[in-house]
Amino acid sequence: MAQFDVAECLVDFSRKTQQHGVAYVDNPEVISEELAAEVSMKAFVLKTFYAPPGAVLAKPSQGQVGFLRQERIPSDGRSQYAVTPVTAKHNLIRILETKTSRKVELNALEAGSYPPWDPQSKLYLVFTDLNWTPTDKNHFILRDKKLKHPLIWPFGIDISMGEKITSCTQGITSKDASFELAGKAYRFKAGQKIGIAVFSEHKPTNVTASYDPKHPSNFSVEQLKQAFGKPNQVNVYTGKIILAGDKHIEHDINSFTGCSGAVIFLLEGENKGKAVAIHAGSHPSMRTRNVGFKLVDVR
Repeated sequence: MAQFDVAECLVDFSRKTQQHGVAYVDNPEVISEELAAEVSMKAFVLKTFYAPPGAVLAKPSQGQVGFLRQERIPSDGRSQYAVTPVTAKHNLIRILETKTSRKVELNALEAGSYPPWDPQSKLYLVFTDLNWTPTDKNHFILRDKKLKHPLIWPFGIDISMGEKITSCTQGITSKDASFELAGKAYRFKAGQKIGIAVFSEHKPTNVTASYDPKHPSNFSVEQLKQAFGKPNQVNVYTGKIILAGDKHIEHDINSFTGCSGAVIFLLEGENKGKAVAIHAGSHPSMRTRNVGFKLVDVR
């Protein structure tokens, strides 16, 4: 099943995903082997299961989910921390569409994940936003508020925080699996180097890596493989902040459908490796930019 209709964008073909130490990154020059290995442990696929009303068979849609580190919790072994799941809010949406004069309704029934190293396990996640329906009241104006047709993100501040996990959970509450938020003194600036770590079960296609899925790109299979790497492994994609708004950022990290919800982390400075935003999708009007929303109100 395809993700809800939120486009993604391959921005820069010059970046080629390759092995970098024990990790896979698209630009080894901007990230150390140590940091690449560290953030690769923090990438988790999000599966939201959808079904029509009354149906007993649900099928998954794919996004990303991260875990934000909270207080330390008692444990008998290595240090464990409570964590808060976070993803793009539109990954949890109730889908209402009209296709060829036929109305399609799909309810989001469940959201979950699993550690990439243990695909047989299942992590049940609780989001109060599960199966939400966006309305015009949710629209968030990215910029150009005074124009007749401002740039609008239809899902509002596109971040959803899940229910905190406070009991020791293998592979989730260890320090290695969660992101620390950047310090309170951190300030967003254009030019700052950033990245996302993505675990995808699917390889990108001409449709899922296209700014406009209704008019697919002409990227070859080999070009997409070089840009994004192989599926079923964690790939780290890098870029920089192009514009920092009040609530959102615009960036040039390469992405494809299924990357939304990935934690955006810093590649440099005293907050290197720490979380600053959530990747949401491609820019509504610029083909060389993607959009993320700031993690500034979740401390």
